[in-house]
Amino acid sequence: MKVAMVGVGNMGSKYINKFDSLGLDTVLIDKDQHKLAKFPNKFSKYTDLDKALKKEKIDFAFIATDPTSHIPLAKKLLDREINVFVEKPPSIKVKELEEAVELAKKKNVFLGVSEIELKSHNVRNLDINLDVNYIEAYRLNLGKGYINPFYDLAWHDLYIVSYLFGMFKIKKVKSNSNFVEVFGETEEQEFIVNVAWLNPYLKREWHLKEEEKFIKLNFVEEKIIYPDKIKPSDKKDKLELMITEFLNKPSFESAYRALNILEEFEKYSQHF
Repeated sequence: MKVAMVGVGNMGSKYINKFDSLGLDTVLIDKDQHKLAKFPNKFSKYTDLDKALKKEKIDFAFIATDPTSHIPLAKKLLDREINVFVEKPPSIKVKELEEAVELAKKKNVFLGVSEIELKSHNVRNLDINLDVNYIEAYRLNLGKGYINPFYDLAWHDLYIVSYLFGMFKIKKVKSNSNFVEVFGETEEQEFIVNVAWLNPYLKREWHLKEEEKFIKLNFVEEKIIYPDKIKPSDKKDKLELMITEFLNKPSFESAYRALNILEEFEKYSQHF
C-alpha cells in the first residue's frame, strides 16, 4: 500500500510521523521545497501533484493544505481512483463537497474527512448514563489558526454532537473578535459550543447535563468524569486510530456529517 501526504506543514507532519511508524510507503507532496527538505530522503518528494501522479501508484491520499484547496486537490486524486482523506474543514461550501462525494462514488473510491476527536478516549469510551438534555462545550485555544474559529474549532464539537446525538441545527451564532458562541439543537438536546483563538488559558471540555447531574469530558487530560467515578485515559493514539480506520475500512460517513455541518454553516457565513 502506498499513501501520499499532500501538504507537509504542521498537521501534515503529524500524519507523516504516523505513516512512518506504521511502516507505510509514503509519498510527500508540497509546493514548498523548503518544507519537503525537512523530511528524510527515504520519502519520495514532489512539488507538483501532477508529476507525482504520473510517477507513483498511490492507493490513499491524505490532504492537509489550506481549506480552500482541499476539494480541488481531492477531485484530482479521486478522478485517478485514489481514496482521499481531507483535514477539516474539507471546504466552506456545501456544493464543493457534494461534488467531490459524487465523484468518489462514480470512481468507486471513498472520500473521508478528519474527525480525530471521535477517536479520543473520551468519545470511544463514553457511557452516557444520563438522560442528556443540554450540552455545553468549550474549545478555547492559546494559539491562533489559519481561519475563523467558527469554521475551524467549532467543527470538532459539531461532528461530535452529530456522532453522539444525530443531526443538528444551528439556531444562533454570536461572535466578537476571536470568540464565537454557537447555539443549536438536536432532536432531543440543546447545545452551546464556545470556541476561541488566543484565549488566556487552554480549555477543551464538555458538560453533558441532565438537570443538576452531568458528565464532564476533559479533552486536554483525556479523562471522563462521571458523577460517581473518573475514567482515566487509555493512552491510545487518536491520530493513529483515525488513519488506520480509514485505510482498513474507508467510508463516506465522515463526509456525510461534514455536509450537515457545512449546510448549517452556510446559513451564518455572513457573520465571518
